[in-house]
Amino acid sequence: MICNQIVGNIFEDGLSNGNEELRGFETVELTWDECAKRILRKKTNRGREIGISLPLQPQTSLRHGDILTREEEGTVLVSLQPCDVFVVISESTKELGLIAYELGNRHLPLEVTDSGEIVLLIDDPTEVLLNKLHVHYEIQCRRFRPIPKGGGHHHHDHDHGHIDQSLMSSKQ
Repeated sequence: MICNQIVGNIFEDGLSNGNEELRGFETVELTWDECAKRILRKKTNRGREIGISLPLQPQTSLRHGDILTREEEGTVLVSLQPCDVFVVISESTKELGLIAYELGNRHLPLEVTDSGEIVLLIDDPTEVLLNKLHVHYEIQCRRFRPIPKGGGHHHHDHDHGHIDQSLMSSKQ
């Protein structure tokens, strides 16, 4: 099966019922860096081969809960796998701004949460920097959702004609 667009997101569409782990759904497990790739070949948790071939424009990044297909055989969702990360916590907006500035100078992938945390991948140079800046941080295992390159635009095409039949026939 080839999926060439994102047809929705179960969290945005109100279909998750608080099911953050996506139990009961057919999922394709992706790492944070695979979510930024346009073309992937994976197997679902039910053993089905799936190809993902997203268009060049608009720039699209896959997210946890994205719906890749809705068809008779079932719905396939993206499951973003958790990883170990640094979580920077500060009550000071000024301190968070200065930390973001320093990290931005290093062009590191980072996530800024709605609760004001900065989330980064774990590596030795980053830990040295955080300690040098006397920043309070924790190591946690969570889904890493970095700001996509180009400013964080995310597009969904809600047209449900989601399988390119010419690609399917060339596979058979």
